[in-house]
Amino acid sequence: MIVNVSILLGISLLLLYVILFYEYYRRKEKVLLYFSLAFLSLSVGCLVNGITHLASLSVFVSFFWIGTIEMLSPGIIAKYSEDLKYLSLVPIVAYLYFSVYSVLVVLVIDAVIMVLSAFLLYMEGGNPKFSPFLILLFSVLTFGLMTYPDLIFKVQVVIAVILGYIITVETLKVTIPAVVKEKISLKPGVLFMKEVPDEILKTALVFSRNPGDENNERWFWITKVQEGSRTIEPTNLVKILNLSVKYLEQGGIVVIDGFEYLVLENGFESILKFLAHLRDYALLYSSSVIVVSDLTNFSERERNLILRVIGEEI
Repeated sequence: MIVNVSILLGISLLLLYVILFYEYYRRKEKVLLYFSLAFLSLSVGCLVNGITHLASLSVFVSFFWIGTIEMLSPGIIAKYSEDLKYLSLVPIVAYLYFSVYSVLVVLVIDAVIMVLSAFLLYMEGGNPKFSPFLILLFSVLTFGLMTYPDLIFKVQVVIAVILGYIITVETLKVTIPAVVKEKISLKPGVLFMKEVPDEILKTALVFSRNPGDENNERWFWITKVQEGSRTIEPTNLVKILNLSVKYLEQGGIVVIDGFEYLVLENGFESILKFLAHLRDYALLYSSSVIVVSDLTNFSERERNLILRVIGEEI
């Protein structure tokens, strides 16, 4: 019995689509919708006769780009995320307008958009770290479609399946529990405390240098030892910010312990930007972020900058 490779790859992409779309339906996270549609569009190129690889690829690139921006939007690109999303229209418009005149132009635009996606993921330092290189390889192979369209498209689909598997595993690995709302009166924004009351820790989303109780689904261990779904590397500020924003959106309280360690691993300027984003989202959702730290550990200049970023009077 001869197995049709295109059908096998198409079914793999459809499976990724179903899983991610179900998670979107359950969790209402737009990033899951965009990535699911990206894999759906690529599967059409494998399964439907008459649909060109170029059309399927261009739609895939469009949804993959907007999914990447949505995933990273709470991070350093937050200020420009809405504008960057408009770039998702470029591959589709390029295909509709240029495909008749110059296939190369369409391929170049698709490749450039994917390279930009790889660059943003690399700069944000997300996990797994080899994902940007897979996307870059996908981009480079795009030019091979001019010479060996069937073969190169299949190789690109294989890479897409690997990326889809990574995205699916990362999605299913970490879920944000529902907020247990208690009447705790706190000022919205970012607050610095030397100690956090137990009544807050019981319901807060906590990022700490201590492992905590492994059964506590609201506790994440900040460590370079990556074991289990509740560990986060100290340099992965994007993931910490994403999880925090989702919890703040529900009206929950976020606690960040080990602030000095984060400064040591990321640098003071990066942490200032991180605090600024946390403050903005906390105010937006009328919730609070508690940073466990004694500001006297910092120089006067650093204290003033921190207070200015979180909106406190100096």
